[in-house]
Amino acid sequence: METEIEKDDRWEELEGLLHSTIAEHQQKSSHLKLLSDIFKAAVKLAKESPGTLNLKIASTVLRELRYSFKMFYPHRFTPKITMFGSARVPPETPLYEFTKAFAAEAVKRKFMIITGGGPGIMAAGNEGAQKGGFGLNIRLPVEQTPNPFIDNEKMLIHYKYFFTRKLFLVKEACAFAFFPGGFGTFDEAFEVLTLLQTGKSTLFPVVLLEPKGFGFWTNFCKFLENDVLKRGYVSESDEALYRVFHSGAEALDHIQLFYRNYHSMRFVKDKLVLRLKQAPSPKVLEQMNSKFGFLAPGGRIELSAPLSEESNEPELKDLARLVMPFDRRDYGSLRRLIDFINQNAV
Repeated sequence: METEIEKDDRWEELEGLLHSTIAEHQQKSSHLKLLSDIFKAAVKLAKESPGTLNLKIASTVLRELRYSFKMFYPHRFTPKITMFGSARVPPETPLYEFTKAFAAEAVKRKFMIITGGGPGIMAAGNEGAQKGGFGLNIRLPVEQTPNPFIDNEKMLIHYKYFFTRKLFLVKEACAFAFFPGGFGTFDEAFEVLTLLQTGKSTLFPVVLLEPKGFGFWTNFCKFLENDVLKRGYVSESDEALYRVFHSGAEALDHIQLFYRNYHSMRFVKDKLVLRLKQAPSPKVLEQMNSKFGFLAPGGRIELSAPLSEESNEPELKDLARLVMPFDRRDYGSLRRLIDFINQNAV
């Protein structure tokens, strides 16, 4: 039986699309170069003949990437929260209802929900979102059936590989909400925190949620503090990358506060550019340099107009900028700087 990706990839539909796409991008040299790079890589794969299995992997991954880009593109300007947690949480339990209420409140606040598409916490998230949430389902030897709360035509995507599924669970989100779970939940939690800690992802809020008295994330954080931090395996500032909440509303307040003034970040060579909705006052700017000047070795945190290298993002040209040298070592303290910016916005 054809999957939705296979149906969408029928060759007779692609030949005309190829010609129209190239024509459309003739005036967009950067796009044309990237498309050329993709074709060159495919030709090199054919010439090098790495074996049937490797070709199948490359083909499947590219098709899953393309289809996922297509599905998410219409919603690219809607903020999304990815929810993680155990597939083994039964419906109508306190944890399930707690999770569903979080998703429902998030939708009321104009967020979309992304889940792994399965049962348990994932089903609670999609049920709370009321057909307004994505489900990114993984095909397993013992097949994981998508939960019934997803719009199968517009919001459900199937993946063969965990790594392509993980890419979109992370890439499309503006925040992450982790609920109690098992190996998969910890895998995702540590991967997200590693991406934030190492700067391989832009900074996003990470909230760890549990009902009051549940004790799951509370004990997890004690382990991190007593057995990981004290042994020097992480830095004290890394604790700023996540926070535990026992209230869905408070967790959403925290997520929204992160975007109160801060908009986004970008590196331009050795400079970090923080894009803000509102420029800080001279007094607040001086306080930033006093408290967080160590993040800008050999320089200062300064107000700036958009840099010339940002011209490919014209939709952001009206945002204020803070520009600073940054050695990319301490993202926990950078997160605290962003918190300071938001807390001191007028």
